[in-house]
Amino acid sequence: MILKMPPTKSNLFKLQSELKFAKDGYELLDRKREVLIMEMMQVIHGISHLQRKLNAALHQAYDDLYYAYVEMGSEEIERANFAFREPLRINMKEHTVMGVMLPELSLESAPGKVEIGLLGTSGSFDSAVESFSAVVPLLLEYAQAALTLSRLAKEVQKTQRRVNALENITIPNASDTIKFISESLEEGERQSFFQRKKVKMNLQK
Repeated sequence: MILKMPPTKSNLFKLQSELKFAKDGYELLDRKREVLIMEMMQVIHGISHLQRKLNAALHQAYDDLYYAYVEMGSEEIERANFAFREPLRINMKEHTVMGVMLPELSLESAPGKVEIGLLGTSGSFDSAVESFSAVVPLLLEYAQAALTLSRLAKEVQKTQRRVNALENITIPNASDTIKFISESLEEGERQSFFQRKKVKMNLQK
């Protein structure tokens, strides 16, 4: 589509500069999109592997908890749980990949085990505690990967929209308008040349 502007040399130079800027921007955004997609594929592969580890760890933890309930009963389990009420403390930092802020989650401190006496818990309960403690880092890693994937996906969509706008609207419109202005200026120069030539011929008569 030809932009509505007077076919002047100043507009021609302006559009040529804008077109060069748009093409450079397109190349940079296209490269950014490729890098982000590669990052996404790595995260997706990592999540797939992590899900298998997490499922196995959770399965083991719930099996241990089941045996603990069988050995101790629900009331003793609830009483023992109060020894592990200290909350998790999670630290989050961020780093950038192609201008996208990605999270880095780490366990700042885990709940410390409170001793409640040897007669209060069974071996299966202790095994369940260890199993669920082993699940926590995997959950943290999974949360980091899921948040990373979400942010990367949003940025890829945003970048794709900008690439499409440059490729399908900005660059074609500028190119068509430059062609129109160039042809208009050339036509104007031809008409001006013939007019000068005609005036010169009339003066020579």
